Amino acid sequence: MVILGSPGRGSVDAIARHVSVTYGREANVRRVGCRREAAGTEHAVLRRLLGASPSGHEVRYATHSLVCGLLARGPLVLAIGDAQWCDEGTLRFIDQLMRATYRQPLTVLLHLPPGLPGPAAATFHELATRDYCTVIDAAGLRPADTARPASDDLAELALREPRLLEVALAAAALGSTDPDLVGALAGLPSKTTGRLLEEAGARGLLPGPLPAHGTPSLLDTLPEAERERLRAQAAEILNDAARPAEQVADLLLEQSTLDRSWMRAVLREAAAAARHDRPAAAVSYLTRLHAADADDAAIRMELATALVDIDPLAARKHLSHLAGTPPGTGDPLLRAHAADLLRLTSLMVHDSPDTPAALDALLREPDPGRQDGPPTGRARRAPATAPAAPTVSAVSDAAAIPDTSAVPEVSPVSSIPVALTPPTPSTVPVLTDHPTERMVLAVRALRTALTASGPDARETAVADARQVLWSGRPHTAWARVAAARVLALADDTATALDQLQRTVADSAEREETWAECHAASARALVLLESGRAAEAAEAASAASRLSEAEGTSGRSRLASITLAHALVARGDLDRAQEVLLRLDGRRLDDCVWEHHHRLTALALVERGRGRPEQALRLFEQCGAGLAAAGVGNPVFSLWWVHSTELLMRLGQPGAAAQRADFGRQLAERWPTARSTGLSLLARGVSADPAGCVELLTESARILAQSSDRQSHALAELRLGKALLHRSDRGAPARLRAALATAARYGLASVAEQARYALRSAEGRHTLAALSHAERPVAELAAAGKSNRAIADALHLTVRTVEYHLTNVYRKLGIPGRAGLARWFPAHGPQPAEARAPGGTR
Repeated sequence: MVILGSPGRGSVDAIARHVSVTYGREANVRRVGCRREAAGTEHAVLRRLLGASPSGHEVRYATHSLVCGLLARGPLVLAIGDAQWCDEGTLRFIDQLMRATYRQPLTVLLHLPPGLPGPAAATFHELATRDYCTVIDAAGLRPADTARPASDDLAELALREPRLLEVALAAAALGSTDPDLVGALAGLPSKTTGRLLEEAGARGLLPGPLPAHGTPSLLDTLPEAERERLRAQAAEILNDAARPAEQVADLLLEQSTLDRSWMRAVLREAAAAARHDRPAAAVSYLTRLHAADADDAAIRMELATALVDIDPLAARKHLSHLAGTPPGTGDPLLRAHAADLLRLTSLMVHDSPDTPAALDALLREPDPGRQDGPPTGRARRAPATAPAAPTVSAVSDAAAIPDTSAVPEVSPVSSIPVALTPPTPSTVPVLTDHPTERMVLAVRALRTALTASGPDARETAVADARQVLWSGRPHTAWARVAAARVLALADDTATALDQLQRTVADSAEREETWAECHAASARALVLLESGRAAEAAEAASAASRLSEAEGTSGRSRLASITLAHALVARGDLDRAQEVLLRLDGRRLDDCVWEHHHRLTALALVERGRGRPEQALRLFEQCGAGLAAAGVGNPVFSLWWVHSTELLMRLGQPGAAAQRADFGRQLAERWPTARSTGLSLLARGVSADPAGCVELLTESARILAQSSDRQSHALAELRLGKALLHRSDRGAPARLRAALATAARYGLASVAEQARYALRSAEGRHTLAALSHAERPVAELAAAGKSNRAIADALHLTVRTVEYHLTNVYRKLGIPGRAGLARWFPAHGPQPAEARAPGGTR
């Protein structure tokens, strides 16, 4: 509501009480006053109102997720004072928010002094024309506790002033106080109707400017048959007055029968008008039409299409009927289109596996009713040949956390192919102006990226993905998310995140529940893969909350798995394990993304707990599962990088070298900065001390050019440790670089390792400052020897020992003898002959 005047805090409290009474729950009120000096700062008011800290597109996503979480807990009132100084970005966000939270317990109050608003006048005028907005005078607000007349009063009113009651009922049925429309329904002249409307408003018979969701309507006092008759007449009057089809259709939704031809025509027109911007409303109109005529295949197809991004399970039921055997429809083209969408929705709801082989079969499966013959339009073919796929050793399908009493051995004998035989050339046409073909193109791009069947696979997959994203809006959000995932695998993370953010915002605005949760989960995963653990944890939590608020929590498993990964990276192993234990692993076996990322998360938890054998077993299980599924992309899961490090820790350098070489073969088939840098990192970890520094240096250089901040920090950490082992003076710089990157992106585990190594490096540098005479004195003192004992052992005078110890305390920055234990924890006294400082007395 835009409230003219200065209502003050008391009026805001009264409105909050009204909202609380309306929804039956206490309203959460957030207030903020606008400042003139911040009128030109984008989203300035929004940040103060909701506490959002990101910038750009991120602030809208973060605040929308926050609002969804607040609305899930109860009614929400957002009050903005001195709104004439509100920035334009906040006002446009409010516009998007109000449309995205249709029928949710949200009230936004914009308080304006009399007159036009300031810098954002055009945006205010745009807001004021929205159907959700009411502009009122603060002086005209009714008290929050004003009650409508009781039933007895209405009965008496019907006897004494029947025309007044008829006008009030007509206004309630029409949802309008237009005297011409109300008079037409009440059967009264326009002038008489206007006078009666004023009186009805004064008596509280008409809806007030405050939200009335859940408040009993005047129509509820009528018998059901009379109420339905009145609404049908109201709909006919609005239709004859050429009012928007959606306004008329809303009145028809509650009709038990659609016994007039114009009713169905209006519902279809309203569904078509709402299909693009308000698909949820289109679903309600089409559902009513389908209930009236379940045999209309065209209506069922429109309904299924509108449901794909809102509720793919419900869409699948309708599509199964249309494409079923015997055929649900006699129209071969309609049946073919239903079959196309049925295969896609089956993939979306995990009713069919999402392995490369399944994606390839989906591309090849013939469409029922589709005519044979060469495809029209421009078509491209996948590469016909590809190099032979490297292989990885087989491991048994053990439980998620198996009993590992011994270190698993890694055999160099390979028996499970990483990728299936490259598919033969696809003959799927690419028609960039047809939404179904864009979905097929997205499937093909995803299949090519997962198999990574050769050096050209990356270019082919990226070209297909970009065509999906930039050739118009795909038929479903799934296609855009799939294309963004391909770009993320190809190291184009910036574009992938931008597209996913747009998909989340578009889906929220269009009330596409499933699509919004799906895109938000994928966005969290891409943030995680780029090493931005803190942002990934926040995004995954927001996606999970959104899914729970929308009642789709069973479909947000990827968000939970991503959250577990981010928690491990932040060092919170307990919460990560708790999140993973809530997932049912048995239901993830056919889901390539969820199943293998869950196994990796479990392995990382085990590694963090200090159980390398169990962690290695889980990484091997992940690798074998990916091999069996035909996934050969090196950056889809980094199990081979982690297992290389674990093999070295467990004293199996030969097996570690083989695993690193296996990663090199994978990286050659999908050449990106990230895959190449990770390959060098694994080879550097498994190399001997003499050759590791060169490999790790190159790995750090290449990973700095990639989007993977976590792997870059790890490369700098490993390089710093290797240099530290060689007592190289460049070690502190590398360790500080690792620490800075890890701290910036919330990688607490890497940051802690870097801090520990850096303290060790700084300690070595400090100890190097001790002279040859001072060091043996300090070591013996740290071992607990007295000054006399040290003097006798080193053939020195006590005074000389005291002199050396004074210098040691000063150089090490410690107050006395007790501080030496930290610098020389493992040193004991050695023979005096070995420590005599050149015969100095």
